[in-house]
Amino acid sequence: MPKRSMFFNRLWICIPLSLYFFSASSYSQDNPDIFPPPEMATEIKAIKASGAIKIDGILDELSWSNAESVTDFIQKDPIQGNPASRLTEAKVLFDETHLYIGAFCKTKDGKREILAQNLQRDFDYFQNDMFGVVLDGFLDKRNAVSFQTNPYAAQRELLVMDAEIFNREWSALWSVRTIITDEGWYAEMAIPWKTLRYPENCKEMGIILARNIRINNEYVSYPAVPRDFNIYRMPYEAVLTGIEPPPPTANIQVNPYLLVNTVRQKEGDNLITENTEVKAGSEVKWVMGPNSVLDLTYNTDFAQADVDRQVVNLSRFSVLFPERRQFFLEGNEIYRMAAWDNLQPFFSRRIGLDNTGNPIPIEVGGRFTNRSPNQNIGAILLRQDASNEQPASNFAVARYSRNIGGQNRIGAMATLRYDEANAEGLSNYNTTITVDGFLRPTQAINAFWMLSSSKNTGLEDNEGYSGALWAYYSDNLIYLGLVESVISENYDPKVGFIDANNYLLTSPAMSLKLRPKWLPKFTRQYNPGITTFFYHYLDDLSFREGFASLRPFDFELQNGSNIEYAYRLNWQSLRNPFSPLGIDIAAGDYSYQRHIVSYTGDFSKKIGFSAAYGFGEFFDGNLNNVVASLRLAPIPQISLNANYEYNNISSLGINQESTETNLLGTELRLSLNPRLQLITFYQYNTSNKSSTINSRLSWEYMPLSYLFIVLNDNQFDGLNGSLDSMRFQNTQGIVKLTFLKQF
Repeated sequence: MPKRSMFFNRLWICIPLSLYFFSASSYSQDNPDIFPPPEMATEIKAIKASGAIKIDGILDELSWSNAESVTDFIQKDPIQGNPASRLTEAKVLFDETHLYIGAFCKTKDGKREILAQNLQRDFDYFQNDMFGVVLDGFLDKRNAVSFQTNPYAAQRELLVMDAEIFNREWSALWSVRTIITDEGWYAEMAIPWKTLRYPENCKEMGIILARNIRINNEYVSYPAVPRDFNIYRMPYEAVLTGIEPPPPTANIQVNPYLLVNTVRQKEGDNLITENTEVKAGSEVKWVMGPNSVLDLTYNTDFAQADVDRQVVNLSRFSVLFPERRQFFLEGNEIYRMAAWDNLQPFFSRRIGLDNTGNPIPIEVGGRFTNRSPNQNIGAILLRQDASNEQPASNFAVARYSRNIGGQNRIGAMATLRYDEANAEGLSNYNTTITVDGFLRPTQAINAFWMLSSSKNTGLEDNEGYSGALWAYYSDNLIYLGLVESVISENYDPKVGFIDANNYLLTSPAMSLKLRPKWLPKFTRQYNPGITTFFYHYLDDLSFREGFASLRPFDFELQNGSNIEYAYRLNWQSLRNPFSPLGIDIAAGDYSYQRHIVSYTGDFSKKIGFSAAYGFGEFFDGNLNNVVASLRLAPIPQISLNANYEYNNISSLGINQESTETNLLGTELRLSLNPRLQLITFYQYNTSNKSSTINSRLSWEYMPLSYLFIVLNDNQFDGLNGSLDSMRFQNTQGIVKLTFLKQF
């Protein structure tokens, strides 16, 4: 490692610590301590509804009047432990089929206080007024489900493990309606017992109630939760008593679909192919009992899935594109081991997609999930059809994790990919074995670890290994973290993802969360810190690359905006030439400095804006770049988002070349209500001269039953036989109808 990097590897802790000691004596705004979970949980009592409950947002049934009220909501932020600035009144009812949550969210300035930007499902928690409930069906204080809504009855639900691993894409069968008045807004939720998981003879559940009062960026909950933790930290839960859910029984959800798909391909002005197909398939969810679920899929189609967003990659690492297909999103939290984007032994995008993101048909498959207070079990079996480029493949994934003590876990996972014989008669097996664990000795200390090995047999013969550790301490005042990661040259999880091979990563980080007296009133928190990444080649432990990013200026404002300046030192050691955007950079050692100034605005308002400007050196040249986002939401039914990235490279590489790129993405969302929406996305990338249009009409005509009408248009430059540039165009029109029936 260069001497400068060694120096800053030691310096990383000094600057923030000096700021900490300078500010600690002037800390005054609230009690900064992380208080422990209560020894005796408080109770929230539910009563049985005496008649039918109509879900209309109007809590006018007699049962609501008789139900006990929860009003003692406590601030989580900005002033931990203080009473909420606005009244929130919540009540809980139940009957033989549903659990009902009713809430009145009072405002001080009527409707003008209410902030919500759009009606999309899975809305942004931080940008909306929100009321939600978190439920722990097994009272294990680890696993939870949450149901949330905004004032316009948009729905958000998620699964959580240990308040660290989330599945925000989980879609559950439940309903909610809201009413906005001059005094505030009402929410009325109906959650079927069949949607929840709980043990036999269940009489109690864990529960946390939460509200986001966005006008003053205030988060409140009942019971109280420390500021540094999210509302899913279930050791702080209350106990929901008085409930009488029916015995857990098996139920089946059948979701068949019918699809009409027309595809046109053009080369310049010449039509190459035009094809229309009619396709049918189905997914079946069999809830076998309180703990076990079996999902089956036949002739799976993901035509309604959102399209990938293009990126301009100037680094030496591969980019991770998120999973967007619903079948793989449900239950995926079981297979996650931590928030490592660089290393995932299982990554579902390796199934049903080729390396360029083009779909490959999935013929048939199944997924089994078992959850209990003591263990989690997951298994996946899928068969992927052959494509023009590769033979048919078979996939298997098995996952087991065991809960140990109050907040600890150990687990293992195995993946198998079998590629059938190709045209030359050669096949290949790939297996990956992984063990992992999670430790939480105190509420402030958390640690994830993982060890993994892979083996190819057949067409490719090799073995490799990887490992990772993420340990951190976090409270209301400080974050201290360390990430260690290693990936060998031959580690190759063909049902997983890695960003590169042959490296050892060491990444210490520190940030402070200070609220001293000297902060201006419009500023909530001062967050100085430093983040470092140091990579070494694993084969000889020589230095590969690294950076140290110092943030002496990082302020969170009272309205949720953020202003930041970062000074970044970079070191690169190239064994081989590197060619970002086609510009050749010679092998050798490089060190350079960059500056980044950024502003993130308040996106809860009708107009939200953020921008970042980076300038300075880049290898032996210069790089200036701008990243900006704009959102216009004059009413919740209309939302326009625009994202822009500009890169200007000058005097770079062997030939001192210059170039620039522009990446523009826009999304227009029109909503009649949360169940009927038209979303149109457009993106243009000058680096590869590609453009994408995705327009999707989504109508949820019954709960989780949809009509989709989709139009896709992709245009890009290619090369014909004479090496002249040729414009290609792929146009696709899709009509897809799904129907969910629960038995």
